[in-house]
Amino acid sequence: MKLTLLLTFLVVVAFGKSFSQESNLTFNFRNANIREVLKAIEQSTDYVFIYKDDLFDYSKKYSLNIENKNIYDVLEQICAETGVAYDIRDHQVILREREAPLQQSAQPQERKVSGVVLDSNGEPIPGVNVRVVGTTTGTITDANGNFSINVPSKTRMLQFSFVGMKTKEVDITGKNMLNVVLEDSAVSLNEIVAVGYGIQKKRDLTGSIVSVNMGAVENSKVKDVMSALQGRAAGVQVVSNSGAPGDGITVTVRGQSSLNSGNSPLYVIDGVPVETNSLSQLNGWNSHGLNPLADINPADIQSIEVLKDAASTSIYGARAANGVILITTKRGQAGKAQVSVNASMGYSKITRFLSVLNATQWRQVVTDAYRNLDYYNGATTPTEPSWTVIDSLSPRNNGDVDWQDVMYRTAKQSQVDFSVAGGSKTSKYAFSTSVLDQDGIFLASNYKRITSRLNTDFTVSDKMKIGQSVSYTHGVNNRINAGGTGNNSLVVSILVRPPTYSLTFPDGSPINYFFGKRNPVALAEEVTHLNTTNRIIGNQYLEYELLKGLKFRANLSLDFINMKEDEFYPTTVDYRAGYNRGAVRSTNNLTWANDDYLTYTKSFNDVHHLSAMAGFSTQEWKTEVTGLDGMYFASDNIHTLNGAGTISNQAVNVAYGHSLASYFGRLTYDYKSKYLFEANFRADGSSRFGKDNRFGYFPSASTAWRFSDEPFVKDLNFFDDGKLRFSVGQTGNEAIGNYTSQGEFAIGTNYLDNSGASPTVMPNSALHWETTTQYDAGIDLTMLNNRVSFVGDVYIKNTSNLLFAVPIPETTGFNYITKNIGKIQNKGLELSLTTYNFVKAFKWNTSFNISFNRNKVVSLPEDILTNGFIQNGSYHILKEGEPIGVFYGWKSMGVYSRDEDNVDHVRMGSSNGKEFMGGDVIWEDLNGDHIIDDNDRQIIGNAQPKFTGGLNNELSYKNFSLNVFFQFSYGNDIYSNLNFMRNWVNSYNNVSTDALNRWREQGDVTNYPKPTRGDPMRNTNRVSNRWIEDGSYIRLKNVNLAYDFPNVITDKLKISGLRLYVTGQNLVTWTHYTGYDPEVSSYSGLQLGIDDGAYPQSRTFIMGLNVKF
Repeated sequence: MKLTLLLTFLVVVAFGKSFSQESNLTFNFRNANIREVLKAIEQSTDYVFIYKDDLFDYSKKYSLNIENKNIYDVLEQICAETGVAYDIRDHQVILREREAPLQQSAQPQERKVSGVVLDSNGEPIPGVNVRVVGTTTGTITDANGNFSINVPSKTRMLQFSFVGMKTKEVDITGKNMLNVVLEDSAVSLNEIVAVGYGIQKKRDLTGSIVSVNMGAVENSKVKDVMSALQGRAAGVQVVSNSGAPGDGITVTVRGQSSLNSGNSPLYVIDGVPVETNSLSQLNGWNSHGLNPLADINPADIQSIEVLKDAASTSIYGARAANGVILITTKRGQAGKAQVSVNASMGYSKITRFLSVLNATQWRQVVTDAYRNLDYYNGATTPTEPSWTVIDSLSPRNNGDVDWQDVMYRTAKQSQVDFSVAGGSKTSKYAFSTSVLDQDGIFLASNYKRITSRLNTDFTVSDKMKIGQSVSYTHGVNNRINAGGTGNNSLVVSILVRPPTYSLTFPDGSPINYFFGKRNPVALAEEVTHLNTTNRIIGNQYLEYELLKGLKFRANLSLDFINMKEDEFYPTTVDYRAGYNRGAVRSTNNLTWANDDYLTYTKSFNDVHHLSAMAGFSTQEWKTEVTGLDGMYFASDNIHTLNGAGTISNQAVNVAYGHSLASYFGRLTYDYKSKYLFEANFRADGSSRFGKDNRFGYFPSASTAWRFSDEPFVKDLNFFDDGKLRFSVGQTGNEAIGNYTSQGEFAIGTNYLDNSGASPTVMPNSALHWETTTQYDAGIDLTMLNNRVSFVGDVYIKNTSNLLFAVPIPETTGFNYITKNIGKIQNKGLELSLTTYNFVKAFKWNTSFNISFNRNKVVSLPEDILTNGFIQNGSYHILKEGEPIGVFYGWKSMGVYSRDEDNVDHVRMGSSNGKEFMGGDVIWEDLNGDHIIDDNDRQIIGNAQPKFTGGLNNELSYKNFSLNVFFQFSYGNDIYSNLNFMRNWVNSYNNVSTDALNRWREQGDVTNYPKPTRGDPMRNTNRVSNRWIEDGSYIRLKNVNLAYDFPNVITDKLKISGLRLYVTGQNLVTWTHYTGYDPEVSSYSGLQLGIDDGAYPQSRTFIMGLNVKF
């Protein structure tokens, strides 16, 4: 609320100031000297006069009557009275002596260019900035759109700019009179946006669609498409699962709508529905997988639209319950070739180190842990720790190593983008290529990517158009084992490594394995986790006009991915002599689609506008995986499986797929663009369901009323455009296994020494679609001459017939069966505000969005519940009335100061269990039976944020531009398994510096329990609120500062543009979270808000140069 009030205050102040600059002036001077006249004008405007003191005769008096004139006319009148001349440079008025007329034979040094500026309807536009390109010389148009400006004789280009309009440059060579027409810009509601199977004017939309500001995205220099959405679109939550280059990102639109992990939106790139699931097969240690959209170069993208409500998404039917993201890449335009080269380089560093104990502190904690174990056991003879582990005289343990400093590095990155686009009226092209080389901040991690794209469009005849889009990506990701809590997980292991462990023996030879802990340097540098990806995305279209207004369009598209994964563990990282192991997987994924549809448009008397579309679509997915494992390789230098001494008994070779057949249609109608209606329908048939349930039917209807066109609103002269929207509709979800309804078998099981097959998935031919019914009401406003735009939406999103794997008795021979059960509801509010605070020489615009979503499990069948809920992994439960993502465990109430403080004799686990003593955690005894067991668990946190959003500011002055972007999330909890591990004194783990405040003796008052070897009372090793932390944050996500060199320089260099820029990413984060970063989700799907030791985020600085020809 404070942020909104502050933004509103700044906008009001800005408008008051900038509107004063555009207002006409009225003065009545009587016997005033020129100094008094100029001072009065300065006080009434933002203009400042600059002149030599001896320019005027101050004894001379003037009587001037100025009535309702703009600044240009005022200056003309003053100069006529005083005999001086003026130049306007930004808001500085430079007064000078009027030059004597040149001789007729002399070459004129200046010439006057005059004209008028109109909008697309032929109406004059007052207040348009007119500027000589490459200089600060300029003027503004008067109330009738007229302008007049003196320019140097060699001037070639004038620039015309006005808020809400596209900036236009006009060649004035040989011209003294101009008639300039400005078009509505992308900030106007007349913007054309992509919708399913077509385009529409934004002002005529009846559904909820948000367009991402691609100018701001381009300035941010993000490396992947999904990051471009982060904080920039209301209703879209983007969480980086990992800071590793090329790693996965989780995107949700209007909350989680499914229990079966099918919560990702559908992505469509140039009409191609693309694969976004991770294809990684050797990825058990990193559950979120690779990011398939890392293959797309953000520099190639023209626009991104997010379709959120049922009215806009139902045209995609079965795959649209979680929203649709339409990505359109850049295409060529008629004209000479435009060439652009962008080169950048930068570096990244970890944003923060976590505090751990030094060698001396750690040895004392280990000693205390043994002493406390003796007290627990009632031992009379003290147990000493293994001195081979903590003895500082041991060559293995005489160090004091900061493992974070060893493993995290300053990472370099570089990128070069090249593009060329152009064409004629009949053929257009756009080609681009990009090379990215990005090191990760963790030792040995790296991502390399080469992308190329070619888009072409041809007008074959007056009736026929054809075109294609094709892209190729080659990516190589050298990964490290970051996630999880095992010995091979590097992020956690370097935090719990004893600081005494040395990297090398005294003779310099490496210590590669010691006391159950692998050497993290060896794990990073010597273990291979290499993913090589080759990807082709292609689309061809043909469009033919059958009759006037009736067009046929056919699209044929494919998305082919080949991923090869190589994994190798050498002998140097294992304690078994001569033991090494390797694995290889090759995955081919082919998706093809064919869309054929007719569109018809017709207008009647220019007041009734009708559009209809109907079509048929088929799509098929095929995946094949081949692989083999081996061990005992002849040499660590041989990684190919023909060098393995032992090959696994069972090779991997599987193939699977599914298909869709669909019918779809849309009807739109409007009357005078004031009353609008739209209906969509789609029928999808999926091979994933039984023959009697394959088809799902997904209708929607929406309407809108442009109240700003009503006479009683027009008379207010306040709204440029105002529209109310209402929609209702249904979409579906088919995110289950390809053969779940039919049942599945495992091939390769032994039967009488022969290969056999055994059933693994119980069939259910009655399975049918998840169905999401969504209601949406929205308002679109633009005000104050397009200076302010506001979009608000409220929605209710109900999902029923949830697809879920229900546990069943093992006597059936199966563990579960997939059924349609239960309901989920999401309801929320989305607000977006864009303001143009200053629009003259100094420009400043602000974009702000905020989203509130409330998720709730409405119903679950009683017969699948245990104690009223479903256990959802180790940390979460699903329970009626609660949101997806609630954490379930024990609640800590503090630490017993003395043994006798346990007055109720609360015991551990059972009535025969040990009593909690001084230094143990006080657990809430929920049922009052004085026993701490599973019955005392309760909801301890919620991973769902209360609201998320972003704030972007774009500022420019002369040739400088600055972009500042903030992202925020509030109210979400994090379960920090990372902090659990770094506070668990077990197997000689190091711990955080919080242990310096640990309980040491009877009477100590602290919230940090005593360390005990093995943790027999489970003070640490249990799911509890001790590891729940506030995950709220505000982040200065991106700052970009750029300078565009003036024409005087670019002309000499014979180029059309030159920009120098610097960018900072993840610069500052304000948060109470004590882990590496609050933006974390180690697992995809429903395992929300868990920090399991994910690869940390980095702070990045980039410098680049963009050259245009």
